Amino acid sequence: MAQSNLIQLASVKQRFILPALDAELYAEVLEGYVARRRSQRHQDKSVLRDLAVVEDFLKFVGKAPWYWTEGDFEKWCEHLFVERELRVSSQRVYQSAIRNFLEYLCHNIKFSTDIHRHYGIHLRQICTSENCIPHTTERELGRERPAFTHVQIEQFFGALDEAIQLAAQSSSKDLRPLQRDKALFYTIYVGGLRASEALALNLTSFQPNPAIPALGNFGFMSVWGKGSRGSGPRHRTVPIDHEALPPLLEWYVEKIRKHFLLNADPNENALFLSERGNRLGLSTLEYRFQHLLQIAGLEGLGFTPHCLRHSSITHETVRGMSGEAVRRKSGHTNQATTQIYTHVGDEFINNEFNEAVGKQINSVERKDQYEKQ
Repeated sequence: MAQSNLIQLASVKQRFILPALDAELYAEVLEGYVARRRSQRHQDKSVLRDLAVVEDFLKFVGKAPWYWTEGDFEKWCEHLFVERELRVSSQRVYQSAIRNFLEYLCHNIKFSTDIHRHYGIHLRQICTSENCIPHTTERELGRERPAFTHVQIEQFFGALDEAIQLAAQSSSKDLRPLQRDKALFYTIYVGGLRASEALALNLTSFQPNPAIPALGNFGFMSVWGKGSRGSGPRHRTVPIDHEALPPLLEWYVEKIRKHFLLNADPNENALFLSERGNRLGLSTLEYRFQHLLQIAGLEGLGFTPHCLRHSSITHETVRGMSGEAVRRKSGHTNQATTQIYTHVGDEFINNEFNEAVGKQINSVERKDQYEKQ
């Protein structure tokens, strides 16, 4: 099939959706994308399938690719599962098609330059490991995410506190973002949350814990997390079990968040906001996390935002929380999944064995003393 026919099939319907300038540039992008795919010896039926998926997503969001956001992608993925009831394998194919298309667009110098010149937009990938269904081989072969040690987690948040103090002394523009980052990343760590779960939190996502009134309005978090095997978002209630988090969140909501509302909708309900006043995006969260790793001197160790979740699960286990409690808090379906997230060092294991053996020896000694009486 000729390349022009491929383009026509994918782009003719979009002329009635996109503004003229957008439609013209979009057609050029498609032409370049098809040329790249065919140069890589992809079959026409494969190219047509992926173009149809791109068209499906564009029609769903009603705007050109350079305006697409993580939120658009996640709503579309939910639509594929809930309303269209696609199988997991089909959902994975759809997600891969969008990811590959954006990979091409983001790395094409000509289109990146044109889009920035016309729209002032820096292209970015919106499909990540957080919002895509991984392939089985990716689960098996992907490099294991490390957990912070207790020393490293203290180093991370200690460096963040120092950065806040320095920013306040120098009246830096980064003061408010740093203060927001402290509340954001500490919430992820304490709650054992995925990054996407933390970004989806609203002001109304918290409830008191009647059993612990000292926590005030921040006793529980209402979280919408990833379901198993592509089953769609699943709700869970996460107990807040660190006494330092409630006052931190109260301080953030009452003192800091208002500074991000200057350009926001007055009815904005998102907890964590960007400088533009809308819900903070995943790409910004990842950038801020890497920035803080550099400040803390922890760069180059393989840490990602998801490592805070691994660290939380590991540290909860080490301090004696039962496996079932950690599993429920984390939102895992199976205990085996929680165990994958648990990174317990040799020192802890040795101490645990020594403690168990010591108890047995003491028990035997007490028995001997009793029998001798």
